[in-house]
Amino acid sequence: MTIERSLRFGVAVFLSMLLAHMFNYFLHEYAHSFMAWVLQRKENPFALHYGSASIDNILLQQQIDEDVDYEPIFASGRGWQAALIAAAGPLLANGGTALVCHRMIMRCVHPRALWWLVWIDAFSTFNVWSYAPLRVLTSHGDMALLARGLGVSVWVLFPFVTSFAGWLVWRFACHALPLAQKRLYPGDARTMFSMVVLAVSVGFFSISGLLGSYGSLCAVLGIVSFFLVMPALMAAQQAGASRRPVAPETL
Repeated sequence: MTIERSLRFGVAVFLSMLLAHMFNYFLHEYAHSFMAWVLQRKENPFALHYGSASIDNILLQQQIDEDVDYEPIFASGRGWQAALIAAAGPLLANGGTALVCHRMIMRCVHPRALWWLVWIDAFSTFNVWSYAPLRVLTSHGDMALLARGLGVSVWVLFPFVTSFAGWLVWRFACHALPLAQKRLYPGDARTMFSMVVLAVSVGFFSISGLLGSYGSLCAVLGIVSFFLVMPALMAAQQAGASRRPVAPETL
């Protein structure tokens, strides 16, 4: 790969990451907001807290949130509503997007469409992963609200949501991604595209646990995700790419 092609590839990955993150972030927050609106816990589903026009907010939406007040919902004795609103973002919106993208990837042969489907699937899948298992065992955030709404401990919730997230990761990393690799870059025995997708997406969403704001257990899980899960998924790409023959499709 020439320097020019390498730079083009790097720019394409950077822009894809930003746009895939933006798409999934807004989908996540609007899912919370619309669920609250459907349950008559919010008047305007489009009324998010959008934050300022700072560079971090423009590029990574760091100040944007759902703007839903959960305490009156819990006070009313309808914890199940709070649970639905909390689950709508990571499990319904991001998890649902990952399932749809996976199905489309398995059928898609158009290179540009396949490229974007992979990035959206990656950021949907590992967004779910960043909540379960990375941010379940904590006292705040979507998973803690879900557990509180269901009237269970986060430790009881942990295996169920983690199983769902693990299944999504397995489907993406061991099936969809190797297939996309062979269709986009059939001559690349090093599976560079797959490696980059995993390094960017797993690394990006492991940070949520590594920062430590969710407690020491979440920080440990973030370290495991970054230094154990990511290398294991990368190693799985070789086996996945070698066992799925497809007709060559290149960018």
